[in-house]
Amino acid sequence: MAMSTTTERNKILEILKEEQSFYLISHMQPDGDSIGSLLAIGEALRNYGKEVKMFTPNLVPQKYLFLQGAELVSQEVLLDDYSKTVIVLDSSDLERLSYFTDTVTKCKKVINIDHHVTNQNFGTYNLVEVEAAATGEIIYGLLKDLEIPLSKTVAESLYVAIATDTGSFKYENTTPATHRVASSLLEYGLNPGALSQKIFDERSLPFFMILKEALAGLEIYEEGKIALSTLSKDIRERCGATPGDLEGIVNYTRDIEGVELGILFYVEGSSEVKVGFRSKMVDVSELAGRLNGGGHARAAGCRLYEDYETVKQKVLEEAKNILNKPPV
Repeated sequence: MAMSTTTERNKILEILKEEQSFYLISHMQPDGDSIGSLLAIGEALRNYGKEVKMFTPNLVPQKYLFLQGAELVSQEVLLDDYSKTVIVLDSSDLERLSYFTDTVTKCKKVINIDHHVTNQNFGTYNLVEVEAAATGEIIYGLLKDLEIPLSKTVAESLYVAIATDTGSFKYENTTPATHRVASSLLEYGLNPGALSQKIFDERSLPFFMILKEALAGLEIYEEGKIALSTLSKDIRERCGATPGDLEGIVNYTRDIEGVELGILFYVEGSSEVKVGFRSKMVDVSELAGRLNGGGHARAAGCRLYEDYETVKQKVLEEAKNILNKPPV
């Protein structure tokens, strides 16, 4: 029988207080919220006297390496003690853990902490707060409930988590509660200008090279309401782009005047395509859900295992259907 949110939260707090050792893991192709949340709860639990090991399937993106503890995040499957509690952060489903998925499913106790509306509640205990702007916002609340004093570096990681998932507080998931949490974090002596420069403004040369390729291949559909672009693995390798360099490219498809729905195809191989969706008003979490993906109302994605042309036509058909869906 499923527990209520309050009961489940209290059980998670009890586990965090009583158990001494935790494995923390976040999703593949990590973004600011996943890394910030991972590092914040990792450092806070260590400061609380706990033993912590942190994992992600991909390297921490270059722009987040300045955060405290980033060098401690491992990509090796070192989850060798299945009796320990695993905390999965910012992941709507276990498949997003990539090659860690099988190992995590063997663990006796899994705590799932997330804010995606498409979360599959895969944990032994699930703390899924869809009204939260970021998983970092949920972590902040948990640390307050645990009465763990925040350090400046924990506050910095949480601020990065929240700032990135709200697009520097400009997305509509930003709430009064989000600003109150951000305000509390700034009390720890953070420099929002310097942080913004690092996480939003400074980009690698490969980012701009691959952005040039993406914009050169722009396609427009549905009388200018859908814009899409495609990046092949060859293009990414030629530009020297890492997975972290791809973050934010899809936003440029949506930001064109008149475009409602932006799509970016990442061709991984002859029968694997990752698809990113961004929108102004359309619920792209529903679109992604129709394609076995997930995400937020304005930012979502999926991964399809067919050839590129088949995937493109399938995605375009569903995109047109949802774009022209009559209002409820």
